[in-house]
Amino acid sequence: MTEYEKLVEAESYAHTIEIIEPATGKTGVANTTEDGVALFYGADDGSDDKVISKEEFSENFRITAIIEH
Repeated sequence: MTEYEKLVEAESYAHTIEIIEPATGKTGVANTTEDGVALFYGADDGSDDKVISKEEFSENFRITAIIEH
């Protein structure tokens, strides 16, 4: 199961999905969108936030925690 598939599954029952970008150590949260995956991570000012493809998410990010409702 890819990280994206895990994210989609977790969204069906979880409130928050925490992630890390292992290459940089930046942490935050993620959720799926029509355009891919929205990432809210890294700098507190939002400058690192972005939307990426599901493939890029699976290749470059790991889910670290799934927080249920």
